[in-house]
Amino acid sequence: MNDVSSPIDLRNYTDALEWQETANIKRPWRKDFFDYYVHLIQTHHSDPCHILELGSGPGFLAQHLLSQLDHIEYTAFDFSEVMHQLAQEKLNSSEQSRTKYFVGNFKEPNWQNPLDQKYDFIIIHQALHELRHKQYAANFHKIVRTLLNPNGIYLVCDHLCAPHAMQNDQLYMNKQEHLDALSQASFQEIKMPLEIEGLCLFEMSLD
Repeated sequence: MNDVSSPIDLRNYTDALEWQETANIKRPWRKDFFDYYVHLIQTHHSDPCHILELGSGPGFLAQHLLSQLDHIEYTAFDFSEVMHQLAQEKLNSSEQSRTKYFVGNFKEPNWQNPLDQKYDFIIIHQALHELRHKQYAANFHKIVRTLLNPNGIYLVCDHLCAPHAMQNDQLYMNKQEHLDALSQASFQEIKMPLEIEGLCLFEMSLD
């Protein structure tokens, strides 16, 4: 099994900045997913509510959630220090005080070790394919499961491999492959609450 190489390096400032400038233009419906997360988190009564975003990028989701949800504590995990810098520029001082940043690569062994707590919500939005091969997904989900609180919710949003979406069947998964990988990680009740233009959300809980 060979990893699928990436045409860009998001640890490079120029590449990271270009991704930031184009992501929401290419897919303006990303905000629909962000709004869904806000609504879901609003129904969670933990105060504070601890959220981990894996592959957090330039902080669009962090800004969206922190600006609307006063009761959350946010942890951003990304392999790019540059992305964290871009993310911090988007937050005011109050939002910054509720945010922690970790630099790490979830392709590396024991990537989860620096994360010293469990979370009420874990979100990976448009980053699962950064594993660079779909065969890594099930083991990744197994590790994420260990980071969830007992009533925690895991949200996975990524591009589908489908005729109307992405074509690389080594990097991207179809719906059934997503369901199979999540099932292998012992997630039993798997919802698909939102799908727009080939971007699909899977929602799982431990309870």
